[in-house]
Amino acid sequence: MAYIGKAPNTAIVNQTTSQSFNGTGSATAFTLNRSVNVSEDLEVFVNNVQQEPGSGKAYTASGTTLTFSAAPASGTGNIYVIYRGEATINPRLEHDANAALAATTGTFSGAFTSPGIDDNADATAITIDSSENVLIGDASPQVTSKLTVSGNGSADTATFMYDGTAGTYLDINTNTANGIISLEANARSGNYPPLTFITSGSERLRIQAGGGISFNGDTAAANALSDFETGSWTPSFDNSIGNGPTVTYTYQIGRYTKVGNRVHWTARISWSAFSMNGSGYALLAGFPFTADSTTAFSQGSNTFGYASGIGGSDGLSGLYIDPGANKFYMTTSANPTAELLGSNIGSAGAFYCGGSVQV
Repeated sequence: MAYIGKAPNTAIVNQTTSQSFNGTGSATAFTLNRSVNVSEDLEVFVNNVQQEPGSGKAYTASGTTLTFSAAPASGTGNIYVIYRGEATINPRLEHDANAALAATTGTFSGAFTSPGIDDNADATAITIDSSENVLIGDASPQVTSKLTVSGNGSADTATFMYDGTAGTYLDINTNTANGIISLEANARSGNYPPLTFITSGSERLRIQAGGGISFNGDTAAANALSDFETGSWTPSFDNSIGNGPTVTYTYQIGRYTKVGNRVHWTARISWSAFSMNGSGYALLAGFPFTADSTTAFSQGSNTFGYASGIGGSDGLSGLYIDPGANKFYMTTSANPTAELLGSNIGSAGAFYCGGSVQV
C-alpha cells in the first residue's frame, strides 16, 4: 500500500483492554495484566458501579497493582477494569549504523566484534579464543602473538612474542643501547641466551642454557656457577675397620658453604667418654658430600685449630679425605703422612677443625 512519509511500524501488539476480578470481601490488592502509570489510566467498576480514582478515594493504581481503599464485596467477576487506550505499539528497536551508541548496561545475545579496544584502534588488538587463550596482537595462538608497549620514545619498549620459527622470547629495553633484561625460552641466532641481565650496554649476568650462572660477559658454560648452598652437618667419630667406636658426645656442630664444586666446612666436637671397639685409624665422619674422585683435587686444605685429649704425644697436624669418600683421616704433627690411630683418642676431649674440599 502506498503511503506518504516514513513507513509505518508493522510490529503492533494488541494488549489487554479489559480485565475482571473476583472480590473476596477481604482482598484490597489485585494484579493487572498491563502496567499503568497512574490511577486515571483505568476505569474501575465494582458491582457495575464506577469507582473514583486517586489517593484517599476508591482506588489507586501503579505498575501492575490495583489497590482499593476498602475491600470489595465477594462476587464472581464483580470487579471490572477497563484500560484506557485499546492498543499500544511495541516498536522494534534498530540502531543507526552511522550513529554512536551510548549505553550503561545491556547484554549481547550474539558474538561481539570490535577491531580494537578503543575508538582509535585500526587493527585486532585482543582476541579471546574458544579455549580461553588471550591473544594480544593476533587472532591465532600458533602463528605470531605479541605485545609491544611504547614509552615516550620508540626505544622504551617491552615486547612479548611467540613465533614458531624465531622461538619464544621476552625483551624489555629502556633504549636501543642500554637493555635491562633479555629473556628467551629458545635461543635465537644473534641474540642472548635464555636469561641475560644487561646494564649500560654490557652483559652482567647470564643463566646458561644448560644450567649455571656466569658473570660479566663470560659465555663459557664450563665457567658457570653451578650451585650455591649453606647448611649444617653432624660430625662424629668412626674408624677404618668399620665397626665404629662407642662415644658419649657433649656437642657436635658442623657448618658448610658450597660454592660450585668447592665446599668450605667447619666442625666442633666434644666428648666425655670414648671406647674404640678394636683397632684401626680414627676417622671424622658425617661429612654431607663425597669428595671428587680425582686425587689431585679432592683432598684440599684441612687443619685443626684446637685439640685436647687427642693425639697422645704426637699431637695433631691436619685432616685429609680420600677421593670418592666422605670421611676424613686425621694425621699427627710428628708424622703428617701417618694416620692417627683410634687408640690415641682419649676418654674425654674436644677439637675444632675446618677446611676446603672439592666435590
